[in-house]
Amino acid sequence: MAKINPSVKKKIIYFLKKLNENGITPQKVYIFGSYSKGVENNFSDIDVAIISSDLTDDRFNERIRLMKIAYNIDSRIEPVPFNLNTFIEEDPLVWEILKTGTLIHQGKS
Repeated sequence: MAKINPSVKKKIIYFLKKLNENGITPQKVYIFGSYSKGVENNFSDIDVAIISSDLTDDRFNERIRLMKIAYNIDSRIEPVPFNLNTFIEEDPLVWEILKTGTLIHQGKS
């Protein structure tokens, strides 16, 4: 896992603050994809897994809700929502996040 660029990490921390202001308290947040692997470029999005008991099982609509918040911070932020029931290792995306992602926030479960 690569060291996360401090300016990117600062944007994600601000995104978390905005999530809290909108009633979403993440239990865990991971950066994954190119930024966690250290292979990002000028066109890379910032993949962010948000794990929260405040999110429903409807990942499509939850993603839209999170994207509306993220877009005002940095349009490259690509939030991927999970609730505590859907963040399971049997999901190939979750497995990849756990294997290659960088945990940047851990709150109370």
